[in-house]
Order: sequence, then structure tokens, then C-alpha cells
Amino acid sequence: MRRISAALSAIIGSIASVLSAVVGAVITVVTLPFRVLQRLLTPSRGRSARTRRRAI
Repeated sequence: MRRISAALSAIIGSIASVLSAVVGAVITVVTLPFRVLQRLLTPSRGRSARTRRRAI
């Protein structure tokens, strides 16, 4: 029983680590293009708002 439980815990731990790594990679891959698109679509608005905030 101890061997089985140890094996199960090891398998579950490895699966959890792999899943977390995959989820992190997917999140970064999905969010990066959206950030780039936002910067490309609204460069003038972002710049003007930033400069105004800095000036104030």
C-alpha cells in the first residue's frame, strides 16, 4: 500500500507540475499578442494620456 500511495503521489505531483507549466506558457502566449495589438492600435491615445499624466 505504501508503494502504491508513493507512486500515485509522485505521478500526481509530476502531472501537476506539467499542467502548471503548460498553463503558464499558454497564458503568456495568449496575452502577448493582445498587448502588442493594443499598443499598435492605440499608440497616440496611450502616448497622449501618458504625457498628460506625467505633465500633471
